[in-house]
Formats: sequence, C-alpha cells, structure tokens
Amino acid sequence: MEKRVTIDYVARQCGVSKTTISRYLNHRYENISAETVERIERVIRELDFHPNRTAQRLKSRYTRLIGCSLGDVTNPFSALLLKGLSEVLEQAGYQVLFSDSGEQPGRERAAIEGFLENKVDGLIVNTTGGNDSYLLDIKARGVPIVLADRSLPGETQIDTVISADKEAAWDCVEHLRRCGYTRIAYFTEGDGLIMPRLRRREGYERAIAALCPGQTPLIYSYDAKAPGACAAAVRAFLDAFPDERKAILSVNGVTAQHLITALQEAQTELGYALGFITFDDWFWLKLTTPGISAVALASEKVGAEAAKMLLRRIEAPEGEALPAELRELPAALHIRASTVESFFV
Repeated sequence: MEKRVTIDYVARQCGVSKTTISRYLNHRYENISAETVERIERVIRELDFHPNRTAQRLKSRYTRLIGCSLGDVTNPFSALLLKGLSEVLEQAGYQVLFSDSGEQPGRERAAIEGFLENKVDGLIVNTTGGNDSYLLDIKARGVPIVLADRSLPGETQIDTVISADKEAAWDCVEHLRRCGYTRIAYFTEGDGLIMPRLRRREGYERAIAALCPGQTPLIYSYDAKAPGACAAAVRAFLDAFPDERKAILSVNGVTAQHLITALQEAQTELGYALGFITFDDWFWLKLTTPGISAVALASEKVGAEAAKMLLRRIEAPEGEALPAELRELPAALHIRASTVESFFV
C-alpha cells in the first residue's frame, strides 16, 4: 500500500522549504515567486496531494473557517447572499460554516457561540436585530465580524454592508406619483427589529410627506401566520379609497407573494387601477401577467463585499486599529406593467 504523500515530500520534490509549501497551501503568496507557485502547483497535481486540513488548523493560528448566520434560508435573498460571500472566501482559501436563525435571536446567538467554539477566523451575520449588545461584545473581544444587509441602529460600530433602501423606497413612491396613483400604501409582515425593513419604511414615510402633501402614510402590517390576515389588510386598503387610483409598495419578495395571492383571490387586477411595486426583483416577477415592477437589490454583491471586508479585518497586521466602515450598495427600480402611467402630477 502506498504511503500517504506528506508535505515534507512535496517540499523535497519542489526543491523548496516546508514553510514555503505551507504558505502556498494557506494562499499566502506574497513571498513566493510566480515560477515557484507554478512548480508547486504542478508537483501537487502530479502527486495528487491532499493536505490534512484538520492538522493544519491545529498548528496554525488560523482555522480557515468562517461562521455565517443567516436570518432565513427559505428566503431567496439568503441564497444569493451566501453565494456571493462563499465565492470570495473560498477563493481566498476559507471554508464557510452557516446556520439559519429563523429570525429568532436565541437561535442566532446559539449558532454564533457554536462558531466561536470551533475557532472560526471571523463572522458574517445577517442579524435578527435582537442581539445588538452581544454582537458588540464579540467585536470588543477582538473577533473579526461583519454585518451583511442588516445594520445596527444609529452610529456604525461594526463593519456593515447594506443596500440603499431609503433611496429606493423614495424612488418607488416618486414613480407611483408620476404615474398618477393618488393613494400609496406600504405593506409588511411586520418590521420588528430588522433594519432593512425599517429603512424602507422610513424612506416611504419621507417620500409621502414630501410628495403627497396633507396625506398620512398608510402602513398595513399583518401577521403572515394568521390565515386571511393578508387578504383582510388588502381589502381594508381597497375599501378605504374606492374612488382613487391606488398603489401598493411591498417591503420584500416574500410579502409580495402573499399580496399577489390575496389580490388574485379577490380577482383584483394590477395595472391602471391598482399599481404594485415590491422590493426584491426575483425572476418570477418578470413572468407574471402583468410583469411586476420591482427594486433589484445587489444581494449577491452584498455577500461578496461583506466577505472582502471580513478578509481585510482578518489579514490586518496585529494591533492595527481599523475604524468601522459602512458600505451602501445602490439599488435599481425596474419598471414593468404593474405600474401604468396615465398623467404627470
């Protein structure tokens, strides 16, 4: 039986030190020439060498593991976020461990504790909003951490990547007013402590105050777990303004699914009489009749940027103090037939 190929044997075949091979395996090429990298790659390929990652982690101050806590894995946003951050981290030689908090702060905290017990090199958190003090404590302990899409309220204290939610909500209201819709309502399953939802609501309220003088913001929050709650909220809005052109702004794609189902059951058509825009431009929105106007968020890029910020933290020289950074990525409003222009106001 063939003996297992060792790192020492690979080093001898390459004519370099064991340390050089170790640096190569940990993707630290700064002190290795391009010619040497090419030679190491060729020898490793010819020997079919597979390093013992567990042993590497025990010997190194780095485990090459990243913990990622997601708010809701059933939401397509989470899949795109995970895809973006995984591609960046895996290319840098890291593996990603992820968990689903189910939007429950207790589950989120337990998952993070598990990651820390496994000595992850850093954390990316799509937070529930219920563990702000705990996350700040983790940062104070020196653990590299980045928040993806969901920020802490107030001043930026932890590296964060978000989308331009407030501006996008304003753009939605402005477009609906331009189309001639006179009553615009904001629908949500409940914003709770989830910052993107709160930012979108704030953007909507500011736009109503500025673009619809004298009107009060129309916020419809329903319990998604209660049968008929969404349909009842929709009916209440439609009945409240029978003689006006109305429009709905949905907080996200999941809420949009509930709303469209309720509107179809009520045999209410989207378009001239009832406009409709949602955050999250999921692929099926283009396929419906009519097509649904939607805000396209850079979900995958949010994940990629969060990963890059985390790598910057992990690879910073020991003792270097880096200020917390907030990166806001633009969103784009895609207009389709669910919003119909009649006249300018």
